[in-house]
Amino acid sequence: MDKKGYSKDKANQIAQAVVQKEAQRRICKNEKCKHFSHDHIRNTETCLAADCECGRFSK
Repeated sequence: MDKKGYSKDKANQIAQAVVQKEAQRRICKNEKCKHFSHDHIRNTETCLAADCECGRFSK
């Protein structure tokens, strides 16, 4: 049991859900792209992958 009364398994499930949600938030939603946000140039949002046609990071 942790401070909030969750079992170890329940706490691990919650933590895993948070990690997955955060990872999905950082993936480009453009169907042709799907690269992470750190693969895009910050100011222009252009994808850095050589063979990608993504012109803008889609949230």
